[in-house]
Amino acid sequence: MKILICAGDPSGDLHASNLVRAIKQKNKDIEIIAIGGEKLAAVSDKFLFNLVNLQVHGFFAPLRQYFNLKKVLTGIINPLLKSSPPDIVIPVDYYGFNIELAKLSKSFNIPVYYFISPQVWASRKNRIKKIKKYVGHMMVIFPFEKEIYEKAGIPVTFIGHPMLDIIPEAPGQPAVEKKNADFKIGIYPGSRKQVISWNLPVMEKTAGLIKQQLPNAKFFVAGMSIQKGNYNTKLDVMYDPNYSFRRQLDLAITVSGTVTLENALLGTPMIVVYRLPVLMYHLIKSMVLISQICIVNFIAGKSTVPEFIQKDAQPEKIAQVAVIWLKNRAILNEKKNLYNKLRGLLGGSGATGKAADLIINKLEKQG
Repeated sequence: MKILICAGDPSGDLHASNLVRAIKQKNKDIEIIAIGGEKLAAVSDKFLFNLVNLQVHGFFAPLRQYFNLKKVLTGIINPLLKSSPPDIVIPVDYYGFNIELAKLSKSFNIPVYYFISPQVWASRKNRIKKIKKYVGHMMVIFPFEKEIYEKAGIPVTFIGHPMLDIIPEAPGQPAVEKKNADFKIGIYPGSRKQVISWNLPVMEKTAGLIKQQLPNAKFFVAGMSIQKGNYNTKLDVMYDPNYSFRRQLDLAITVSGTVTLENALLGTPMIVVYRLPVLMYHLIKSMVLISQICIVNFIAGKSTVPEFIQKDAQPEKIAQVAVIWLKNRAILNEKKNLYNKLRGLLGGSGATGKAADLIINKLEKQG
């Protein structure tokens, strides 16, 4: 039995690699062919291409990388599907490329089971029409996604969020009074070079303003090993794959994305900041279907994380909120308590194991 799995960004690469481990643990004879990043390369039997390194994100990057993406589909995947087809194909999030992979796979009558839904609920709901056409089963990680796909007539299973396995529950630590105000503050400018360039300057200026009022505060830029050259900053860069250092942070100033859910599960109070080019901002704004971009706010159903977007992303405004929070333990503890409730909304642990069971059952029925 053989599976082709494809992820195109760092988050998808992480979750896909853990899914592969879960599949191998249950059935070591299943061959895994992968397209993705370093983490998938480390666990697959055959790795075809590092798609994550292309850093395709937003509206214009896919245009710039169009020919490279096309080469992967026509020069690598198409010959594989013709000469040595897998039994199933598993796209992981990353809609733009993966829907083309799903379309191509279906043309060869290879079943497609999608792991981690693209955010059709946040923008471009029409994407669900193509998903229905080319995908045989969706494995979704948010409870509200299940209803969306059921209404569209697409087979779907809510497996829970895989981050619950990566960040296990730990005893909630209340905010500690710091007489020397030596707070540890995490700066999260993103994982993609473009997003970092748009947001890190704002965050650095914010750090400088906080430092004026809290001289003993220490700042750490959250980095990823594959992006070591992307951080042009005088601040310390931390690489913390096991989340041990991040658990010690008093506050996070972060872009939106999976990182906000990580912070919430770690119990780290946070402020969301996001800037992007003006044209791209207006294009996105015209398509976005939700009023807030932070997934934590969306899951909680209320504004628990302040958002400073585009013109509102002013260092003075962000620093003011940060200093007020850090000087008030009651606010920090209120945020921590709100975040602690999120786990119960995300389906419990074992998401990748549930997905692996579903996939292996599909394979056995085909066999």
